[in-house]
Amino acid sequence: MVNSAADIIIEGLAYTVMGILIVFLILVIIMLVIKAMALFSSEKSVPEIKNDKKPIQEVIEKINNDEELIAVITAAIAAVMDKAESDIIVHSYKKLPAEAWKNTGRREMLENRF
Repeated sequence: MVNSAADIIIEGLAYTVMGILIVFLILVIIMLVIKAMALFSSEKSVPEIKNDKKPIQEVIEKINNDEELIAVITAAIAAVMDKAESDIIVHSYKKLPAEAWKNTGRREMLENRF
């Protein structure tokens, strides 16, 4: 027997609907299993972590001595460059306005796009 085009399309749609129903049924089963696991698992309370760290602005304000500030800058540069602190000499430092950091960040973002 020769199937007509309409019969073939209807049979294809029936298989499609059956496949979609099976997929959603399996997704519902997975969802129920996850919910059951959440119900049966014991909830462990996460201990609160005390944040004893001071805000960075307070730390910066406490460094009033220029020698200490230069030591901190030297240590930071040494850590970033992976060199010994004795290899780095800071001759002077100058606080830049926030606008300079903003412009530098924008320029780097634009340069990295292309």
